[in-house]
Amino acid sequence: MTDRSSALLLWFSQVGKDDADLVGGKGASLGELYRELVPKGVRVPNGFTTTALSYWRFLEAEVGRDAWLEVPEADGLPGLRSRATRAATLADALAACFEDAVASDHLEMHARTKLARDIVVETPMPSDVEAALREGYLELCDEYGGEVDVAVRSSATVEDSEEASFAGQCESYLNVNGEDSVLRRWKECCASLFTERAVSYQLTKDLDPLEASLAVVVMKMVRSDLATSGVMFTLDPDSGHRGVIHISSSYGLGELVVQGSVSPDHFTVWKEGLERGYSAIVHRHLGAKDHHMVYSTQGGTSTESIDTSSARRRQWSLTREEISQLARMALEVERHYGQPMDIEWAKDGRSQDLFIVQARPETVHARAKASEIVRYSLPPGLAGQLAADGRILAEGQAVGTRIGSGLVRMYKSYEEVILKKRALRERIAAGERLEDVPAPERVFDPGDVLVTEMTTPDWEPLMKDASLIVTEKGGRTSHAAIIAREFGIPAIVGCEDATKKLRPLQQVTGTCAEGAVALVFDGLHPFEVERTEIDASIELETKIKLNVGFPAKALTDSQLPVDGVGLARLEFILTSEVGVHPLALLYRHELQDFLEKGVVAPELERCREPLEAESEEELRGLLGASDRRTAAYADKRQFFVDRVMEGVGLICAAFHPRPVLVRLSDLKSNEYRELLGGRLFEPVEEDPMIAWRGASRYVAPDFLPAF
Repeated sequence: MTDRSSALLLWFSQVGKDDADLVGGKGASLGELYRELVPKGVRVPNGFTTTALSYWRFLEAEVGRDAWLEVPEADGLPGLRSRATRAATLADALAACFEDAVASDHLEMHARTKLARDIVVETPMPSDVEAALREGYLELCDEYGGEVDVAVRSSATVEDSEEASFAGQCESYLNVNGEDSVLRRWKECCASLFTERAVSYQLTKDLDPLEASLAVVVMKMVRSDLATSGVMFTLDPDSGHRGVIHISSSYGLGELVVQGSVSPDHFTVWKEGLERGYSAIVHRHLGAKDHHMVYSTQGGTSTESIDTSSARRRQWSLTREEISQLARMALEVERHYGQPMDIEWAKDGRSQDLFIVQARPETVHARAKASEIVRYSLPPGLAGQLAADGRILAEGQAVGTRIGSGLVRMYKSYEEVILKKRALRERIAAGERLEDVPAPERVFDPGDVLVTEMTTPDWEPLMKDASLIVTEKGGRTSHAAIIAREFGIPAIVGCEDATKKLRPLQQVTGTCAEGAVALVFDGLHPFEVERTEIDASIELETKIKLNVGFPAKALTDSQLPVDGVGLARLEFILTSEVGVHPLALLYRHELQDFLEKGVVAPELERCREPLEAESEEELRGLLGASDRRTAAYADKRQFFVDRVMEGVGLICAAFHPRPVLVRLSDLKSNEYRELLGGRLFEPVEEDPMIAWRGASRYVAPDFLPAF
């Protein structure tokens, strides 16, 4: 039997959730999943973890004087390299790197941590640690056959607790093949414990980066490069609603979803409905999925990002059965841990099996104050007036419900930030005062608006100072979204062409308080923050119910202390979730025939006049917009049915077990005209309030096919 306290390597079957001190948070979680949940039907690929002892052997072993000759100087810190490389051990060298460090000084931390990483990767491994790694990899090859592809993943002992999320702070490497490659990636994982973001994060949490240890996971790769992958939360990541499971999914390896460089599909599953055996998918959102990560076509063990074909982009990345299967596994994981979980998953393109590849406690809502409601709001009517005035600059997915405003600071990469900070520091060192530096030449002031293509953990020191974060790519589970929730900052992700639509130093206001679609307005505008304490223990004799319009807000609204929904208005589902006139969907092929051949089908005879009045360009644009909205559906009628069904389903799931009263659509003709294609099928009425609406519409021959 293995003496675990002296083991350099332990297999998943030998560790569990209480072994974070030995194998780090990720290693302990994977061991727990493999040991306890694989027998319950949760698939987890096998692997092993080098222990914290291996890491300390690496740090404390004597190092030859020639080992660090190739290590470069630290920018702006003369003499630091010399002091560090005179050390006898790696631990002493790292201590020299961080002696008297100023954590708030981004440039200094950047230089110190780069020096530390350079020293780590140049340090030779102790022979016993190297032998254990080689033996473990070869045993994994024997289990799966051939020279197996593995993921080499950092597992810090301070990582992934309920109190703090270290997600993404240390590096992981995919598609690693061969003994020597595993050894090299192992050292790079150790080095990643000393990135600027990781060290800064630990120092701000009052943790000493030199006291932390690192375990490294080596596990069988799931060939999701040939299929799909993503993340799951066993609650809604924005509202914290615990009655649903949120799944993000895109093609290829999961790194792009986690990073936020791709906009994935999103699925919401109602937990209780799933447990009752129902089809419990209550909401789906089709993401762009414009590129995906695969094994490099150049050979070797690297990965690359390639474009996704237009046909695959228009398809759902998961079937309904796969969504349900993932949700059932997520339920098992949550039930086992007894708390909401943040889970990474992958589908193997060869076996078609779905696997769980990581699970950790959800941290943002675990710390939230349940008895307080915080509400951000613009003055009544302001959003509508700004929209009417054409002052919407950009739109994207809302993360949370906050509002922020400030000056736009736009950067392509974090390296660009570092270079500008270095140039600014040189000016100040030469005697120029910061307050005399013109605003365009500064780098980033607290309260500025960060606009970039996507964020990575490198950005976190800067993100903490932002009043608003806007990224062109990513979804609700991207890095930018997760960090924004953790820091309590409004974020707008998937904001296409934001770096083109917004200008550096432009004053903007971004609101996530208007629903699922976040808006960026030109100019600085006032907003209020209202905090309300709730005592849910008081039971009122008068039952209070809500009027609910937009399904996307239902998960947030349902957490108010109310007794259900007195009126869920179907017309808002039509405008927000469908967006296309039902007859335009029903007669999509007939409209195409008219566009191509000029032939008016019998079904369209009653709208011949408005149809013939429509220019070819306008009609082509209308059909194109409709097709983009319904891209995943060959049968456009099914799109209408699904969107209405899921809209109602999401509201009901959000408020369950409280009652929800749904009213059929009462849209007026002028409102139906605002839907795509509506002007072809709707009359212009002098007073729509007393005209063709409500029940009279449902039985009218002209509308009956839609009803």
